[in-house]
Amino acid sequence: MKSTTTRRDKNEGGDDDTDADNLKNDLALQRLLKESHLLESASELAPTGKNRHKALDLRMQSLGANASIYKQHNMPSSIRRGINAKASRKDEKRRREARENGIILEKPAFKSKTNAGRRDRGVGGPSIGRFAGGTLNLSKRDVAALESQSRKSRGRRR
Repeated sequence: MKSTTTRRDKNEGGDDDTDADNLKNDLALQRLLKESHLLESASELAPTGKNRHKALDLRMQSLGANASIYKQHNMPSSIRRGINAKASRKDEKRRREARENGIILEKPAFKSKTNAGRRDRGVGGPSIGRFAGGTLNLSKRDVAALESQSRKSRGRRR
């Protein structure tokens, strides 16, 4: 009887090991699929140089980074438009060639414009008003909200 229970325990432990190995292999496969376009120009599977930096940037974006570390903010608009136009032409050419060869690609994702409403304020910034030029500017709405909060808190104390 003891031998059957020990076999069962070993099998359950083995299942955990295979699950862990499968999960590790799945993560490696997902990473390889995401970064496979970087490996086209490389002779080795381990990315080096510029491709390694691009792979790290892709990983950071998949973990939730706001934007690419390679995105430039201060650039003449004509240059930026030219870069975007070339990227769209390149993507259009890739899609056209794939369609001619009978390869089914992903559907193009249309980017919606970001909401220009409330922006995320940094840590330690004021929760009301606008801080500009070293002074905190309060609107009439902000002052009214503060006064109504103070009236409510006074009523609770009594």
